[in-house]
Parts: sequence; C-alpha cells; structure tokens
Amino acid sequence: METAIIRFLYSILFYCLTPIVLLRVYWRSRREPRYADDLPQRFGFLPARHDNPIWVHAVSAGETIAITPLVKRLVVLGHRVIVTNMTPTGRERVESLLLPDGGESVTHAYVPYDLPNAVSRFLARTKPKALIIVDTELWPNMLHQVSRQKIPSILVNGRLSEKSAAGYARISLLSRPMFNQLTCVCAQSALQGERFKRLGVSTEGMHVTGSVKFDLQLPDDLLTRKTALQQKFTGRPVLLAASTHNGEEDVVLRAFKQMGLSEDAILVLAPRHPARADAVFKFCEQAGLPVQRHSSGRDIMPKTKVYLIDTLGELLYFYSIANSAFVGGSLVDVGGHNPMEPAHFGMPILMGGYLRNIKDIAEQFVEGGAMKITQPSELAADWREIELNSRLHKQMSEAALQVMQANRGALDRVEQVLLPHLQ
Repeated sequence: METAIIRFLYSILFYCLTPIVLLRVYWRSRREPRYADDLPQRFGFLPARHDNPIWVHAVSAGETIAITPLVKRLVVLGHRVIVTNMTPTGRERVESLLLPDGGESVTHAYVPYDLPNAVSRFLARTKPKALIIVDTELWPNMLHQVSRQKIPSILVNGRLSEKSAAGYARISLLSRPMFNQLTCVCAQSALQGERFKRLGVSTEGMHVTGSVKFDLQLPDDLLTRKTALQQKFTGRPVLLAASTHNGEEDVVLRAFKQMGLSEDAILVLAPRHPARADAVFKFCEQAGLPVQRHSSGRDIMPKTKVYLIDTLGELLYFYSIANSAFVGGSLVDVGGHNPMEPAHFGMPILMGGYLRNIKDIAEQFVEGGAMKITQPSELAADWREIELNSRLHKQMSEAALQVMQANRGALDRVEQVLLPHLQ
C-alpha cells in the first residue's frame, strides 16, 4: 500500500510537471527540429499492432548503437521489434542502423512519458511480449505496468555507478519496487551486479554478462568509407577529439596548438551534439585555427587545421583513419563516453577524470595500458608524447586490442539469458 501511494504521488508530480517538459521539448526543437516530431508518441499514441513485438528501449544514440547487434539477432530469430528512444539522435541511429536491414521486422517510436495513462496506452497498442532496456533507463510506472501485465523485463548492459546507486538508495520507497520488478539484469561487471542486488534485484535474476559494446559490429561499407577518407586526408596525420561537450573544445583546441606537431597534422573535432556545430566552429576561429565543416562536402584545403564533424552517424569511419583519440564527456562532469570504438581500431586513448558512467570499463583500459587519464593542463603534453613516441604508441595500440579481445562474447551471454523469456 505504501509503495502504491509513493508511486501515485510520483505520478501526480509528473503530471504537474508535464507542461514544463513540453516547453523543454519545444525549446530543444528550436535547435534540433526533430524533437518536435511525433509528439503524440510521447503519450503512447501509436497505431495498434497485433504481432507481439519485443520492446527495446534505448534512450539515445550510444545505447542504440550498443544494442543494434542484439536487435539484428532477434530479427534473425524471427522476432518483431519496436525500438523506442528518448532523443532524435537515438531515433536517427535506429533509422540508419536497423531500418534498412530490418525491413518490416523493426519499427521505432519515441518512448512514452512515464505517466500511467501514456504507458498503459503504449502497452495496449503495441502488445509487447517482452521489454529489453539498455543500460539503466528505468522508470517506475513503466516497470510497474509491465510487471502487472506479466511482461518479462530484462535490463541489458546494466551499469550503475556508485553515485547513481546512492541516489536510488535515497528514494528506496520508489526505487526498490522498481528494481525488484525487473525479471533479470545483465550487468556489465560483478561490482555493478552487487549494486543492483543491494537495490532490490533478486539474486536469481542477476547475471554478469559484460558489456555488449565490446562486441562492436562494423558497418558493411567501412572499408569503402575508410579508403575514401584516407584519400580525402591525403596522408595527413589525424588526431580525433570525439564526443566533446561545452568546456572541452577550448581545451582540445588549445592543446592542439601547443603540441607543435608537423604542419600537416589535422584535428578532427566531433561534438557530441551536432546542433552545437555553429558554436564550435566559432571556437575554432577564435583559436586562430582554420576550420572546415564535414557537411560542406569539399576537399580538405591544405591550410585546414580543424575538420569539424557536424553530422550524425559517421564518427566510426573517422576512428578508422585516426592515429589517436581523445574521448569527451570526461574533462567536464558528464561522466565519460564510450572508449570502445577507438579501442576496436587499436587506437591509443586519452580521457579526462570524469568517468563515473564508464568507470569499470575505463579501469580495464587504464590498467591494460591502452588509455591515459589526463587533465586539461596536461592534455597537450600527454597527447604529444603519444604522437611522437612510436614505441609508446605501439604499446597502447596493442593494449587496446588486447582489452577488446578479452571482453568479447557479452552478446552471446546476453542472448542466452534472454531466450527463455522470449517464447
């Protein structure tokens, strides 16, 4: 009874805040117009279907990329899948990675807001036979209604930082029933698995499978695109700063100028959110570095020092031609982004100290010798050493490949956990 009252109060609060949420969607749509697309979907209004799909929820682009191989396996096994996202970038990844190959077997929509009537409407219209959630995108009403309808719910690639676990513990009256309602959890590490159990996940439902991000599947056109990029960059040494946030670009640009590398060295700069491209372009100009946009489609000019990636879905191709990479969201308090894509290509990696979202994974790369943790004042010196010390570069490159190889197989382990719940 107490749990029901707490969830009721939470729902009332969410209803009261809905106008503010919609204003936020409108505000974001001014920079990213697709935020305003299909707004009724956020309240559960979808065409009715009767094919009992598997519901896969991946909040944004990174989670969608991570779950793509699993969705493709489910399609091969004969399942229909509906993928929901919170953001337009996640939706665009579904469109580019899954819809072309999935045919009618894969559809997508925005996830319903965690309002009782929105979630129940979504369930009534889609009739999913199972729910797969990527990482830790958990919502009380979503899990309550799924559990009430006896729909299995499986958390895949489960991660839970110490800070997040403490936050959930502080609202245990709301969060413990939610964790307890999960049918099973596939955690990225044993340490994170223990955190999930302390918050209410049953011992029999807890599985340590590793991160499916280690089982990266390369696009079919990688070799073609890689060759085209190599020709475009005409042999110039490429340094890549990926998934950067506000407060990081200035540091990266200053470090690039201070490194004193060869005249033909070029920095490929990829902001996490392409909507910030105009602002980042101005940062480059203010830094006195000739900058060129990828979206221009032009050949790279000899004077260009910064090549700005202002499009979505192409970062992996640039990783394939870079010498080394800085991965963002780590010099500012975001929590760090995925270092596994550069590691897949045997690339030395630099990241800042804010790594709570990927702490366990980052520790493996650091301990293995594939990644160096740096600070804003040290980035230039650390990056320069990697670029100019061929022995160190080779050691870090080999270490990155070794860490990746040691962690592969999570996808197979997750599939074995899922299959009994997908009948």
